[in-house]
Amino acid sequence: MPFLLRRGLIYVLPLVALVIALVARLAAPDLLDRLMLISFDAYQRIAPRPPGDAPIRVVDIDEDSLGKYGQWPWPRSLDAQLLDKLREAGAAVVAFDIVFAEPDRTSPKLLLAELNKQSEAGEDAARLLTELPDPDDKLAAAMKEMPSIAGFILTERGQPPKLLQKAGYAFAGEKPLAFVDKEPAAIVDLPQFQTAAVGNGFLNEHVDWDQIVRRVPLIMQLADKPVFSLVAETLRVATGARTYIARASGANGEKSFGEATGLTTMKIGPLTIPTDAAGRVWVYYSKPRLDRFISAAQILSGDFDPALVKDHIVLIGTSAAGVVNDLQATPVAAGVPGVEVHAQLLEQILGGIYLARPDWGKGAEILFAMVVSILLIVVLPRIGALASAILGAAAIVIAIGTSWYAFRGMRLLIDPVYPTTVLALVYLTSSILGYLRTEVRQHQIRSAFSRYMSPHYVEELARNPEKLQLGGEYKELTVMFCDIRGFTTMSEGLDARALTHLMNSFTSPMSEIIADQRGTIDKYIGDCIMAFWNAPLDDPQHAQNAVRAAQGIRAKLVSLNQQLRIESEAAGRPYTELRGGIGINTGECVVGNFGSEQRFNYSLMGDPVNLASRLEGLCKVYHVDLVIGEETAEMLADPNLIELDLVAVKGKSQAVKIFTLPPPDYGEEFLHKGRHGELLAAYRRQDWAAALGILGEAPIAAARYLAPVYQLYRDRIAHFQIEAPPENWDGVFTATEK
Repeated sequence: MPFLLRRGLIYVLPLVALVIALVARLAAPDLLDRLMLISFDAYQRIAPRPPGDAPIRVVDIDEDSLGKYGQWPWPRSLDAQLLDKLREAGAAVVAFDIVFAEPDRTSPKLLLAELNKQSEAGEDAARLLTELPDPDDKLAAAMKEMPSIAGFILTERGQPPKLLQKAGYAFAGEKPLAFVDKEPAAIVDLPQFQTAAVGNGFLNEHVDWDQIVRRVPLIMQLADKPVFSLVAETLRVATGARTYIARASGANGEKSFGEATGLTTMKIGPLTIPTDAAGRVWVYYSKPRLDRFISAAQILSGDFDPALVKDHIVLIGTSAAGVVNDLQATPVAAGVPGVEVHAQLLEQILGGIYLARPDWGKGAEILFAMVVSILLIVVLPRIGALASAILGAAAIVIAIGTSWYAFRGMRLLIDPVYPTTVLALVYLTSSILGYLRTEVRQHQIRSAFSRYMSPHYVEELARNPEKLQLGGEYKELTVMFCDIRGFTTMSEGLDARALTHLMNSFTSPMSEIIADQRGTIDKYIGDCIMAFWNAPLDDPQHAQNAVRAAQGIRAKLVSLNQQLRIESEAAGRPYTELRGGIGINTGECVVGNFGSEQRFNYSLMGDPVNLASRLEGLCKVYHVDLVIGEETAEMLADPNLIELDLVAVKGKSQAVKIFTLPPPDYGEEFLHKGRHGELLAAYRRQDWAAALGILGEAPIAAARYLAPVYQLYRDRIAHFQIEAPPENWDGVFTATEK
């Protein structure tokens, strides 16, 4: 992935990710908004609103009430009694979280209509029914005596009903109803209840995608007319107000950041309530309070303390299962009666405690994410991985911490999810690119260093950096020296460019052959390559692999000479054949990092290394291209091994046997019959006649690879026939050259 090394891409790709995130926030906000709401729920669960002391009670038509006074719906006369009891106890205002949309089923008028259908019904029964009081009239009369708020429900289907509105309204600002929810129809109370009530408000609550009530509207639209909620009407009546004043963006000349239109506040008497663009209020829930509830059965029986409702706002609703489907989920609890939501909203408004999602919130979140992301994009590629992780984590912590502080300290709802998501996306994109770029660079560095030291050692250091220190270990190694014969003479006729080309033509393919056979190249010494096996990686076949590398070098020299011949002829210069000399030896060496603390090299030292160098020099003496030491030969067990001589190399007093291997196409069968060994034995016991007899045999005379060796022995025997060797001579040849 070389493109990752282009400096611009490490900045451009995270920037592209940032742009995509910004566009997604504006073009497809649903998922992020859902995650945002979940985070706000978590804040409320961690720090719910402290319970207030606002004078609010809930009269609950609970299971006990139904068990004592009968199934729902109750006779309206019972509702009237409940209202009378609350009036007598001194309640300030009563709001019904109930809709009385149909006449009471026990109404005498309904019973009379049923009796008229029966021909056997008597006139006395009909007269008796007409004289009985109507329960609906009793409830309407009670509502006139006790300031009451009637309820209705806005619906999607039906015709607009006759709805009595009890208050006026005024709007200021740009398009105040542009975002307010609208419904075409409603289920409303009977006309006599609407007439008797001092207020008439809808009971609808805003339910989000996950069926949780987080916001409650104070205003909605029935057809094209604004209508107000039960909570709004209750507050209006409780404060003595007659008119609602709603302000939208643009009122008094101000402009909001982010949202151009929509409601911002609603004024009810002395109360100024912040709303969202749709006229909804964010409910800041406290934990559900059972002490706020009084059973309707207690009120009807008079078994309650009047002080509990005196001068209080009283909401009448039900928590009984199966009565109405009025159980709601909130951020802090599940299965909460709808009347509790109204009570919580009333309490927070009267306490002046509001949660607000400011209209500049989305813009601020986008701006924060953009600025910090750009900072990360610029800084991350310039610092290390640990610093990058710390900076990325710090940016995310700042985003979450700022959101939490805004909620806890200022009751502002600032989304932590979107900035965190954007910052994480940018950080991950930049970090992954940085990681990939580092990997590419490390690969290039390993590749580059592999040209200076063993690729195996480079990989070993990459896996175990602790090994990059001075020190060594004893280990059995096989060492090779590979040299070009007559290089000095050859180089005299070449200019610098041609000489460099010649050297590279030799060292490059030979180094590749060595590496393919698991060898480690120690160094280049002029025209000589020094390599070793079994370090840094263990190689049980180190001797065999070294010899395989030597055979590969031999074969490569054949094709290389063909190429050099063609190049020389094309350049019009004389062609000189490249001939190599290879010495291989095995023994225990010290291998490791040698040098200084500032600079060191992975290499090896020991007598086996020196002997391998001497063996390479013996190639000139015996006119062969491969000389193998005794210990290496013992590890090979190759039937084609040919013992050359018993030699004491320069600088060493102890003699060693040296061997060679013929090229792969060598096929002198007499070697398998032991004639070569018999020759060496006759030579070492000074039986010159026997040795010369073997040298005169046809197979010996026909030898190609060993012909110079046999000529060497003829010359030695001729010398010894003139000048006998010392008495203690044991057939050892003492080399006088390196």
